[in-house]
Amino acid sequence: MIKSYIPKNIDELFNCLAEMTPNSKIVAGSTDLGIRLQKGGLSPDALLYMGSIKETRDIVEYDKYVEIGAYVTHTELEKSPIICKYFTAISDAAKDVGSLQIRNNGTIGGNIANASPAGDLLPVLFMLDATVVVATKNKELKDIKISEFILGPGKTVLEVGEAIVKFRINKIDDFISAFIKLGSRKKLTISRIGCTIGITFKESTIDDIKIYIGAISLTPVQLKKAEEYLKNENIMELFNIQIKKDISNFMSSLIYEITPEKFDRDYKVWASKAVVFDLFDIVEKRILGNRW
Repeated sequence: MIKSYIPKNIDELFNCLAEMTPNSKIVAGSTDLGIRLQKGGLSPDALLYMGSIKETRDIVEYDKYVEIGAYVTHTELEKSPIICKYFTAISDAAKDVGSLQIRNNGTIGGNIANASPAGDLLPVLFMLDATVVVATKNKELKDIKISEFILGPGKTVLEVGEAIVKFRINKIDDFISAFIKLGSRKKLTISRIGCTIGITFKESTIDDIKIYIGAISLTPVQLKKAEEYLKNENIMELFNIQIKKDISNFMSSLIYEITPEKFDRDYKVWASKAVVFDLFDIVEKRILGNRW
């Protein structure tokens, strides 16, 4: 018989984690795990559900940062006034995840724990330098940077007796962000390229910029050449057609260099131009709309 654990607070969670074995599983929205259980691909000895813990369900704004519970759904991310105010790219990515049913049930914690190279939220959290807050069987909460948390496809640093509780992201002044993905079709599609950008302005100058690409390698990849090219430029340069062409060339060159041919490399090289132009169109609209 499968044991079930449903802790109602962090202290109870610590005790439950101490009971977990290598064959135990953590359940969230069950959009992935539930299917595998139904098909008989898994035979866990225990299931841990953390959705009754308040910290895992809330989006909370503090003075310098925002915390997002691991059990917050994609729909909640998409519609949250706090997320839309500070981290628009998260909302962009969340609204493109799967079907409405998936978005209503799937969670940010499950999305990140799966560590899929095509995960829509992964490049965004890399761009935002998010911190993953993990509970352990040793009765502690530890902070891990997202770039250190993800090891590769389906692999994270989580050990037996550990679970994601929430994510912490620092607020940034004068900041706009965006995310766009290219799939094989417009809806219900797995990302073939996911690209996110975050820009910090100082008056009319680009003070800092981060660009990450997903689904082209084992983990999200930073487009450093483009960042160096745009940093300290005037904000209006983002509207320049030649600038967009140059950025798309940086991206296509990087994809050709690091993406194996069998993973649609040539298609992604070709399609990267449209991704860059569409992403910068979103950025332009947000700048003109003063949405940062």
